[in-house]
Amino acid sequence: MIFRYLVFGLIALVLSACSGTKSLSEGEVLYTGSKIHVNKQEYKEEWKIVNGEKKLVKVYWDLWDVPNGGIMGLPTMRFLSFRLWLYNLFYNEKDKGVSKWIRENFGEEPILISDIRPDLKIQKAMEDYENFGHFGTKGNYDLRYNKKKNKAYVHYRLTVPKSYRYRKVMYDTILLNESLEKLFLNYQPKSILHDNDEFDLEKIRSEKSGLWNYLQNSGYYYLKKEDVLVMADTTVGYKQLDVKVGLNDELPTNYYKKQHIRDLSIVIDTTQKEIEGYYYWPHGRVKKHLLDQMILVKTGDHFSLEKTKHSMRNLSDLGIFRNPSISYEVSEHDSLNLDAHVDLIPRDASLVGFNVKGNYKTTGYVGPSISLKYDQLNLFGGAENLSVEANTYYDFPIGLYKERISNSSGFGIFTTLDAPLLDPPFKFIKRAVSLPKKYLSLDLEYNNRRDYFTLATWNAAYGYTWKSNPKVTHKLDLVKLTYSDVIRSSERFDTLVNNDPSLQLSLTNQFILGSGYTYRFDNSSTESKRVGTYFEGKVELAGNILNLASGLISETEEGNRKFLGVRYSQYARFEYDFRTYWRLGQYSHLVFRNIVGIGLSYGNSDQMPFIKDFFIGGSNSLRPFNARNVGPGRYVELDEAEVNQVGDLKLEWNLEYRFKIFTKLNGALWSDAGNIWLLEEDPNRPFSGVRWGKLFQDSYLTSGVGLRIDLKYLLLRLDYGAVLYAPIFIDGYKWIWENKLPLHGPVIGFGYPF
Repeated sequence: MIFRYLVFGLIALVLSACSGTKSLSEGEVLYTGSKIHVNKQEYKEEWKIVNGEKKLVKVYWDLWDVPNGGIMGLPTMRFLSFRLWLYNLFYNEKDKGVSKWIRENFGEEPILISDIRPDLKIQKAMEDYENFGHFGTKGNYDLRYNKKKNKAYVHYRLTVPKSYRYRKVMYDTILLNESLEKLFLNYQPKSILHDNDEFDLEKIRSEKSGLWNYLQNSGYYYLKKEDVLVMADTTVGYKQLDVKVGLNDELPTNYYKKQHIRDLSIVIDTTQKEIEGYYYWPHGRVKKHLLDQMILVKTGDHFSLEKTKHSMRNLSDLGIFRNPSISYEVSEHDSLNLDAHVDLIPRDASLVGFNVKGNYKTTGYVGPSISLKYDQLNLFGGAENLSVEANTYYDFPIGLYKERISNSSGFGIFTTLDAPLLDPPFKFIKRAVSLPKKYLSLDLEYNNRRDYFTLATWNAAYGYTWKSNPKVTHKLDLVKLTYSDVIRSSERFDTLVNNDPSLQLSLTNQFILGSGYTYRFDNSSTESKRVGTYFEGKVELAGNILNLASGLISETEEGNRKFLGVRYSQYARFEYDFRTYWRLGQYSHLVFRNIVGIGLSYGNSDQMPFIKDFFIGGSNSLRPFNARNVGPGRYVELDEAEVNQVGDLKLEWNLEYRFKIFTKLNGALWSDAGNIWLLEEDPNRPFSGVRWGKLFQDSYLTSGVGLRIDLKYLLLRLDYGAVLYAPIFIDGYKWIWENKLPLHGPVIGFGYPF
């Protein structure tokens, strides 16, 4: 009997918390969502809202308030909010104790109608339409209550009239001097305001900024942005207005005259010393001709805001100065002349770092690592920056199938030297956004897999990096050289290679000489927008020049040609990585990623080199599988595991919903799908070939949950996932509820997977 009462009491408590209103005070109303209706004002003639979708999106973002339990961050869809339920379940009037701690860290306060202020929101929506020229827009809202009047959603209504259009866009040059009048006339073709366009306040602001920048870059140092005036006359006709662009005519006389650079001084670390083509400071020097090219501000030139910004950006991109600045001082007796002062503070030229840490790799290994790093800035006085890093490690496999993978140990030496690319050999490499760089890298990696092999790999590369706009980065590898040497092999490895000719071609010593190109577009930030995107595409071609040269000087058949006694590889490799980031709410994101890669061997190669093959799995890929434990295709490897589970084709899809639990703890729900395949099936790896009509059917599907612990400078990721669908099984056993196998496990990682 007592147990029954306890059960009934618990049910009553839960139901009272589920209502979502337990913690509300008298008169408070829980916000449950919103709807928006936009109607056109009726006229005798038919009309439509031009760019209506763009305008409506702006209004939607301003009215977007997600209620407790909003599905996918939408204000129009709501389900039971677990965090609100938890808040109400532990709600009391006490300001301390366990209940308060649970509410603050795991719960979510009810979002009230008074919090979202629909009266202010409808005013903002009306302003949005008026800023697009729909003057006289009317708006109202009403609250749709439940029976108890303690919950309500907001119904916004807007009535939009026709927009105003520019009858004429004019530039007022009557009172300007000849020089300014000419500049105004030259700027007019660049204007974004045109006759018969709709009024747009944002374009008006952009016009002011554009004209002001144009005048600043033409020498008018004193003019401020507010001195550029855009005046509108709405009395000229029905739904029409005239716009006049000009300057404030009450400014001092010198505001209407150009200012020139009389003198330029360069001070480095409080020192101004030039000797034999170098600028010196107490602990270093830099070539004079380098700074002359970086600093675009020149004596005798007129003032230019763009050249000033570009010069500071160039100096910063050199990497040897901290926060370079350029300031101007008006000459004491001549207001038309300016003295420019370049102030540079050198960075520490030599830096040494030593690090002992627990190392985690995305391929599914964890273990201790020791690294030593040395940086030498401005090595030869021309902003040549050298970086050398050496590390050693001992790794243990973790995750699914870890018992099938041996420990891994080794060391690496990585060297990079970069310098400014002052005279790019190609016209498409420009300094418009950042300073192009040339680089030379030389690496050595030594890896010991006790039960398979000891592999040494040398890599060298020379190329250029540059930006074509703030979000687009290019990397051109003019020369990429790789040589891999199997120093030691085990009997197990030899047996594997000898029994499979395709693996023998892929895993034995390799020489690769080629070129590559990487294009990266990064607009992933969602701080000021709802949706962010990221794209990276890579192209790599190898062996073509060697093959052409070998064909001219040797009669050796294609397929057996060698360079320095080693058969070289010839292939083309293509890969892209596309991501979208959708901000659903203040603390929640939905993130999608798609990866596609394909490698084509030809000419002197029958197989892709092992180190250039595609693999899948690991903490950032098909979780919870370890890397190189899946595929190719429907092939099942019961022994060798990671060595031969690589492919020529890779497809991968990832979806992750990220949300906040409390201050430093975030959660995630995720699902991964994909696989790798061979373009031509290997008889020694049955079912490894691609079936183009069954790519999805032959892909794995996994899913799981995760925690992300934000340690400010480090994000620790703890996931647990299961294999929902495995194409390696026969029909009727592919899904987790059909095969009933324990295909699940933990995944540890650092940082977000994508």
